[in-house]
Amino acid sequence: MKIKLFYRLFAVFAAVLLLLNGCGNNSGRIRVLHWGDQIEMQNVNKIIKDLKDTKGITVVQERAPAGNAYMEKLLTETSAGMAPDIVFVEASNFKAMVDKGMLVDLTPYIERDKGKGFDISEYYPQIVDRFTLDNKLYVIPRDIAPICTIYYNKKMFDEAGIRYPKDDWNWDEFLATAKKLTKVGKDGKVTQYGFLDEWTIWDPWVYSNGGAICDDIKHPTKCVMDSPEAIAGIQYRADLSLKYKVAPSPAVIGATSLGEEGTASTFMSGSVAMFYTGYWKAGFFRSISQFDWDVVMFPKGPKGLRAFPSGGSGYAITSQCKDKDKAWEVLKRFTNEQGQRDLTSQGGMQPAIMKLADSPQFLDKERPMNKKMMLEAVKYIKFNPLIERWEEMNLRYIAPALDRVWNGKLTAEQVLKKVVPEINKEFFGKKTEK
Repeated sequence: MKIKLFYRLFAVFAAVLLLLNGCGNNSGRIRVLHWGDQIEMQNVNKIIKDLKDTKGITVVQERAPAGNAYMEKLLTETSAGMAPDIVFVEASNFKAMVDKGMLVDLTPYIERDKGKGFDISEYYPQIVDRFTLDNKLYVIPRDIAPICTIYYNKKMFDEAGIRYPKDDWNWDEFLATAKKLTKVGKDGKVTQYGFLDEWTIWDPWVYSNGGAICDDIKHPTKCVMDSPEAIAGIQYRADLSLKYKVAPSPAVIGATSLGEEGTASTFMSGSVAMFYTGYWKAGFFRSISQFDWDVVMFPKGPKGLRAFPSGGSGYAITSQCKDKDKAWEVLKRFTNEQGQRDLTSQGGMQPAIMKLADSPQFLDKERPMNKKMMLEAVKYIKFNPLIERWEEMNLRYIAPALDRVWNGKLTAEQVLKKVVPEINKEFFGKKTEK
């Protein structure tokens, strides 16, 4: 509660400053709210300068921490009638903004500018569809982010005499590889793990086993994580640590995830053979000099299914924006071909424009060498269900329940059979059908 109060007060204070400095919605300037690191802020400033030089539009960039802090700031400023003109939107927080009437339907602008250097058909249809509700597109995508990337330490594979993994491998091959790459000392303690993920990423084990979170992505009516497929997928992820010992336990992960790099530092230090996360770590890992590395696609499930979660982001115009035509010109510069070249130049993002992703802009000569598999991976992505209260559902119900599975206190079946009916009653107003 104290954190939420802090951000509300901070947002109100910021709104007052904006008014005092003439940067409110009536100032003629376009305010853009986003999150990102220093490199991204520099790229944004490059676009802002170009807009001023070529179109005479003054843009003010504002930055907030990602996650709950970002939404707190945005919601508070919106309630005060001081919403930014353009906001950065992620695939998971999109629904909440639409349901609150915060975003403008961009479809009329897209139709108006069709054939004038802006064509939405050039973008990955999967991420365009994600940002579309009831035939209204609210966000122009900047990037797409299949969470399908397993980074692997080539030196460890070479020392173990193991062939490098191929994109068509499966769960069994993955597990056999992880076992061979896990080392145990004379004291019985693991000195090298075969596998580690950036956080406990359970979704792909559910998806590639034929399971799901809800019955429908865009119009969910119930949670279905108590299906046999979902239960088996969750248990398999837990068993990587509990049964097979190829991945560290939550306690070990907590001890290794300190600092800005988090668990990625374990891969960088050469303590783990395979590290699972999104492509966004590629630019970060390019600083590794003590060993060579590459990437491979997440393995297929027992029945040959391939599926994994995805992120993706873009920019939207807020309903409170006073000059939507001018904001549209700014938004286009952020998300058109040149904008995506500018914003994805640091090497950690896959552009949302397909021809850019399939070009040297993304497929450069820097590591990882197998990055082209990311283009194929887009075909198999699955987004979180579009529920306004998704974060609440995840943080209050799913995550705490699954913690008991990761710790080995309960099985996936015991946990999910109990929590899913609670989720359906709370979020969908129904009991799970038996």
